[in-house]
Amino acid sequence: MFNKLFLSVLAMVVSFAVPAAQAATRTNAPLEMTRIEDPISEKECLQAFVESDFIYAHSLCLSLAQQGMRDAQLVTGLMYVLGEGTEKNAELAELWLKEAVRNGSEEAKEVLVEFKLSD
Repeated sequence: MFNKLFLSVLAMVVSFAVPAAQAATRTNAPLEMTRIEDPISEKECLQAFVESDFIYAHSLCLSLAQQGMRDAQLVTGLMYVLGEGTEKNAELAELWLKEAVRNGSEEAKEVLVEFKLSD
């Protein structure tokens, strides 16, 4: 199951189809769109993850995740779950994956269930 999930996440990441990120929020208010100022960084984040350059991916994706990029939130959560590019941390994994879910990531929902991180 995890291999199938991981491959689907990689396929989604490789597509680089997200033109803009949604702002992260901790309320139930409608999400506001935010523009990533440097789309090259967005692409580099996802590419580094796909190429297993996890240390670089973590530093870049974490910054983008903090800016509200849904896919970077998903990737950051995955890296915390797996301990790739950073130490394993279930609390941070859950935080970033839930942020990705709030921003519309179906893949993040699957990861939360797969790793039993959701209440």
